[in-house]
Amino acid sequence: MTTDARLLRGVPASGGRARGPLHVVEEVAAAMATPTDPLGALRTAVERVAGELEDLAGRVRAENPQGAEVLEAQALMVRDPTLEAAVAAELEAGSGLGEAVERALEGYAARLEELGQGYLAARAADVREVGRRVLAALAGRPASRLASLTEPAVVVARELSPADTLAADPGLLLAIVTETGGRTSHAAIVARELGIPAVMGVDGAVAAAAGAGAAEVDGDAGLVRLLAEAPATAEVTTPARLALAGLPVPLMANAGSPASAAAAAARGAAGIGLFRTELLFLGRPEPMPEVEQAEVYERAARALAPHPVIVRTLDVGSDKVLPYLPTEPEPNPALGRRGIRLWLARPELARPQARALLRAAARRPNLRVMLPMVAAVEEVRAARALLDEEARALGLALPRLGMMLETPAVALHLAAFRGLVDFISLGTNDLAQYALGADRELEWGPELGETNPGVLRLIATAVEAALALGMEVGACGEMAGTPEGAVFLVGVGVGSLSMGLRAMEAVARALGRAGREGCRAAAAAALGAATAAEASGALRAAFAPA
Repeated sequence: MTTDARLLRGVPASGGRARGPLHVVEEVAAAMATPTDPLGALRTAVERVAGELEDLAGRVRAENPQGAEVLEAQALMVRDPTLEAAVAAELEAGSGLGEAVERALEGYAARLEELGQGYLAARAADVREVGRRVLAALAGRPASRLASLTEPAVVVARELSPADTLAADPGLLLAIVTETGGRTSHAAIVARELGIPAVMGVDGAVAAAAGAGAAEVDGDAGLVRLLAEAPATAEVTTPARLALAGLPVPLMANAGSPASAAAAAARGAAGIGLFRTELLFLGRPEPMPEVEQAEVYERAARALAPHPVIVRTLDVGSDKVLPYLPTEPEPNPALGRRGIRLWLARPELARPQARALLRAAARRPNLRVMLPMVAAVEEVRAARALLDEEARALGLALPRLGMMLETPAVALHLAAFRGLVDFISLGTNDLAQYALGADRELEWGPELGETNPGVLRLIATAVEAALALGMEVGACGEMAGTPEGAVFLVGVGVGSLSMGLRAMEAVARALGRAGREGCRAAAAAALGAATAAEASGALRAAFAPA
């Protein structure tokens, strides 16, 4: 440790340790002249900010649902018509446009703070963040405080919003240190979701860091040690790994970016059971180029090696719409051109992705490819032929190929897929909705969910058939991330479960208590139940405390 180090103390907001060079964010006022049509300029800025927030929410929703909710709430705030009315009143009082926006939003934020702490104080912070982004848009400046971050660094700022953190490349964020915020702030929640060490509420952090070259951050103790010189190499020690050893089956993670894959590795996940590639295509003006795709897939596979990383080919359509891919209106998009149907119909999307996956798999043999929303054997034959053609052109071998099991037709006809796929993964969300005729986006009772006895029997039948055919069987739907669902799936023979990181601890605890034989007994009882409530009760009994 250097003798000129300086120790700062704050609130431990996200666990882990990091050491690296500093990136100090300095707040700069967004100066601007009042345009001839100030309200028109305001409306343009508002739409730009709201659109950016909504696009970012769409990109991160799968891996950071809480962060997405915050972004969507901010988008609603910025579009609130009372904002324009308040700005108009300030303009009539003689303020310039920038001052009018600041005064209107600060007045609203201050009123929220006067009403209480906790939730309302967090909303006040959201209001101020919305105002800052609107001012940046009016001045033609980047909205993100981290737009200039290009190398891995410990970021020190007066404050960072969830949008700042989520829009940045998480691989560049060694750690976060802020003067504002605490463990329950939105920024802290996002940092924990991404596995980034963070210390918040550090008084004078920006001024102190301006004279330093590097920092050591301890997110568990809430300590920041400033160093005179940057270390030769940056270091990150992630939060404690989950106790996942000794469970009946390996627990894997769902991911949508190399950063979330790295966070899964840090938590001890035994691979990525579902890497959602649609997040690379949504919220962009055009598809991600082939070379960039290959780099993303390789980085994700490298983070989890030697464990498997299962990359799902582009799964869009229905509620996931690409702005640059015009499609004809469908009377029922959930039953329309989506998943593998759309992928095969759009070679301009399918072929570059196929080449990117083949190149990445050639360098990372733990990478596997999975086809979504399969309903017929002809679809898998066509997809395999496309992959074979691109592999021959590149002189590469095919990686292991699998498919999602999301339709009852496939669940009852697996023998036709012998020799075409090496593994299946249960997509229980769609499988249940198509078996029950109940849209999964709507609020239903448990009788129209995955513990419906008919759905449970369909799953058990499919798993038994797949295992008899020599196929590996995993599950990556929401059912795998619930304690009772995990118990059932293990009980009927599913060999691996993939879920969001936040679900792992509860699932691991349930499986550890139940054990393999307990899962089998509970699954048998659930299959004999007459109602979803009875089935759920039988499954919960397997891991209930004695």
